[in-house]
Amino acid sequence: MTLTKYSGYRPRHWLQKKRLIEAHFQITRENKKPSSIYLELGFESFSHFSYVFKKQFGYSPKDIRSLNIGG
Repeated sequence: MTLTKYSGYRPRHWLQKKRLIEAHFQITRENKKPSSIYLELGFESFSHFSYVFKKQFGYSPKDIRSLNIGG
């Protein structure tokens, strides 16, 4: 069975979603700064990371950290 059939996501999108979930965890639970984790999680630019993060969660990484949404 392929990943797409199993998860409903193409491999690239599945990996991005996993990285975003990890980013959310690190920001809310470990109180890490978004600017310090985006490279560690495989994003090439902070602006792209912020864009896809907000698209996934409805809040920017900065907003989630400052409001501690989800934490």
